[in-house]
Amino acid sequence: MKLLIHILTALTIGSAAGEEEREVCTGNCVVDGLGNKECTFTSKLNFAASEWGYYYFDECGEETNPVLGIQPGVSYVFDQSDYSNWYHPLGFAYYADGAHDGVDELEPDIAPPESLTGCAEDASCPAPMYLVDGEYVGTYSNNYMVAEPTANETNFGLDDYEPLFFLPIKEWTKLGAFTVKLMISEDALPMQDIFYFCHIHQYMTGRIKILDADGAIVNEEDSPEIPYPYADPDSFDVNCGTHNITDYQLPNPMCPDKFVCDVGNKYNFKMFAGCIDAMDCHMLIGMTTGISAESELALFIHQMIPHHQNAVNMAKALHKTGKVNCLDMMSDTDDCIMQRIIIDIMAGQNHQIQVMRGILAAKSYPENDQCMLSKDEDGNTEMVTSAVNLYGPQLTLLLLGLSGLFLAVL
Repeated sequence: MKLLIHILTALTIGSAAGEEEREVCTGNCVVDGLGNKECTFTSKLNFAASEWGYYYFDECGEETNPVLGIQPGVSYVFDQSDYSNWYHPLGFAYYADGAHDGVDELEPDIAPPESLTGCAEDASCPAPMYLVDGEYVGTYSNNYMVAEPTANETNFGLDDYEPLFFLPIKEWTKLGAFTVKLMISEDALPMQDIFYFCHIHQYMTGRIKILDADGAIVNEEDSPEIPYPYADPDSFDVNCGTHNITDYQLPNPMCPDKFVCDVGNKYNFKMFAGCIDAMDCHMLIGMTTGISAESELALFIHQMIPHHQNAVNMAKALHKTGKVNCLDMMSDTDDCIMQRIIIDIMAGQNHQIQVMRGILAAKSYPENDQCMLSKDEDGNTEMVTSAVNLYGPQLTLLLLGLSGLFLAVL
């Protein structure tokens, strides 16, 4: 009988100047009687943590995008069986966001940056190995705990794994557990941090610190950088479970007095109705657009993105309430049908938003073509269009400021 030693550890690392110290999460590890070590990270999504949602791992607590630590020669299991992982296949790259930014990912024929290893020559470099219902779907291996190590094999299973995440969630669930296994080879040790990310949604990357055989951090500095800050929702968005609707709470001069009528307190959901009011106002303002691009496609996208954002926020807000109770995603109870719809909206329409933004950029159309209230020297107000490449807090403040001028005229 094999002796199993359970290990759960966390290392404290020094962070960049001006940042607090953070812990490196090393997962839940098991060492068998032969000395083989395997560590597990159970992946889940916190949909309310940002516009797109962020990963968290059961073994690392509730912190989103935690810093992970991995050692060479250790097999790491990333368990994606939880339903929240649907539409969020994990990937691993040498720079933030991987292929989304056109940078190198961990693949059999891509050597770690600045590495002197010759692993690229025989396709033996570190790469994730993708499994569906316990079966490895690739042919490459550098992980003896999955399959005999290979040479000159480049199929690590991603091309079979990722497309399954586009199936309807019920069909995806039927396929069984989705897992990724990763081992960093001792002879191809990255000298910098690496990253986990979502292959379908951008801006969800997290840092992985490489540890040496003794468990010491190879690169104390957080390098390479993650080229964007993580979202920090304010209290209104946190309470609603939404993104970027705080500044659209009613009253707002560009919106009706209310969208949800006769709320009162009789159903005790005044706060939820307030969330709906704010997100509907956000959509109404967002869908007040011009035609500076002189393109039907651009107008469609400028209208559709805030429309999708509203659908996503509505789904997030309902998800936040916990009023939809589904313990089995395969069930066809009313609540489980609604739960599948909620997840589909949050994951699927967010993906469509990113695709549409990419099309606007590829065609050199403005990111949005917002109409705003303006007041001339005579005190007359009018709607003016300003095609801008910014849609967020700064534009919101401008809208609110112009709305104040409109109120003054009234």
